[in-house]
Amino acid sequence: MNHPTIQPYQPEIRFADVDAYGIVHNAMYIVYLEQARIHWWRQVVQDAWDWTEIGVLVAHHDIDYVNPLRLGDVVNVHCRVGEVGVKSIEVNYTLECQGQTIAKARTVLVCFDHRKRSTTQVPDAWRSAFGQQAGA
Repeated sequence: MNHPTIQPYQPEIRFADVDAYGIVHNAMYIVYLEQARIHWWRQVVQDAWDWTEIGVLVAHHDIDYVNPLRLGDVVNVHCRVGEVGVKSIEVNYTLECQGQTIAKARTVLVCFDHRKRSTTQVPDAWRSAFGQQAGA
């Protein structure tokens, strides 16, 4: 599962994302992170991804807001795997716009077996894919 360079995600900043102060509302960052995570996941995990069997549940988010985003800004969301536990996966994010850090974030995901309806171990194929990205 040798993947090329991971491409960052570029969310479109919509008028609806902006608050009365003219900046992207803090709650929108969760949506950007989710979109970026799926974009990243498809590049890293590739063929080992079958959500009908094993998926993930969000267990935790944290975000450090550094600089504001505004309507029309072009932001790149970079994702990297963090700690991979027995059942959990940490995804780390950096949001950048014009060379400035906008935010740093982290999501903890827990693997979930849809058929058994319970948490489960991180699949070996995913561990392998994450290991290749970490070594890149």
